[in-house]
Amino acid sequence: MSASLPATLDLFRQEPPALAMEYTDPALGFRGWFVRHRLDHRLCAGGMRVAAGLTQAHVADMARNMTLKMRIAGLNVDGAKCGIDLDPRHPDKTAAMERFLAALAPYITTTYSLGPDLNVEMDELSAALGRLGIPSPKVAVARAQGWTTEYFGERSRLLAAKVFPHEPGWTLGRLRAGYGVAAAALAVLDHLGIPPREARVAVQGCGQVGQGAVLVLARHGVRITAAGDAEKTVADPAGIDLRVITSAGRTGLLPEYGACLPREAVLAAACDLLLATAVEASITEDNAHHLRCRAVVPGANLAVTPGAERLLAAHNILVVPDFVAGCGGSLSMEGLYGPEHHPSPQAVLDHVAAKMRTLVADTITLARDQRLLPSEAAYRLCRQRPFHRELPPYIDCHGCPPN
Repeated sequence: MSASLPATLDLFRQEPPALAMEYTDPALGFRGWFVRHRLDHRLCAGGMRVAAGLTQAHVADMARNMTLKMRIAGLNVDGAKCGIDLDPRHPDKTAAMERFLAALAPYITTTYSLGPDLNVEMDELSAALGRLGIPSPKVAVARAQGWTTEYFGERSRLLAAKVFPHEPGWTLGRLRAGYGVAAAALAVLDHLGIPPREARVAVQGCGQVGQGAVLVLARHGVRITAAGDAEKTVADPAGIDLRVITSAGRTGLLPEYGACLPREAVLAAACDLLLATAVEASITEDNAHHLRCRAVVPGANLAVTPGAERLLAAHNILVVPDFVAGCGGSLSMEGLYGPEHHPSPQAVLDHVAAKMRTLVADTITLARDQRLLPSEAAYRLCRQRPFHRELPPYIDCHGCPPN
């Protein structure tokens, strides 16, 4: 049996969700939503966000985009998302999240693999669910894989493994999404013929994904010459000290560093690659003409609007689709839960890097050969992926090429 995707990406973006649940908080009155885009597999996956002004339509857009990440990665998983319309600085955020998660418990314990998204960290989710008697945000994976809770727990503990000896806060779980963005960036540099040690990279958005990506890129000799947060841009043509970027911590706000520029200045930074790891629609038709890079690698969902992608293509600026560059978290789940035996943390990251390189190369090649936008090329690859309703979400990926 197979489940087809619509013929074009534009049609896909109009596809309504299969399941949408609305929540109204009894204490504060805010609303929240859980959206599952399709019901094709035994498991769905996607993160939770906390953001003022969040809407059901936006959660549905993100769930739909998660389906593309799963499909491009060749995983037997549906896309989903959840979130609450609440200022993340609210003093009762923790309790509010816990009440919302309690409402989602029937899904989280059976079919919904939950992860962090904007303004939510994995340890917050784990702590809140622990108080509700749920052992892990991803406990539904155990049921979908046919594992005992104990065996699933053994493997999942790898997410807490330290991966950078001199950066103790960076576990496999924190690094995996940023690692995927870095792998996509390195693949683009290879396509452009730029050695990493000669590359200049700007990063828009210095949250967990942006920080993780630049840490990995720096280990390959890449210079980060500009970085922007929600308030300002810092720049140094010789390369910004990584400690400046990583000190942004969970707030994503950079410390003062030299002469600070307006936050929009990062888009105009002269560089080889721009990592768009901030928020949705950060690159639009209104600001795309400011870009002075050769390629954009988005780490944030829906970071580049369709109109902006067309404008950038007209100026020979390559835009890697966000559902390609941003699928590192999904690839890491395959690398973690797919092998027959427990992998090492490095093996998980190696899987992300190898598969991401192939996905980026295949997308760029198809776009060039068929004269397509990269997003349309990647969507065609999604439509070509085999569909296996009857299989577990993650199958043995050791040594397997992308399907």
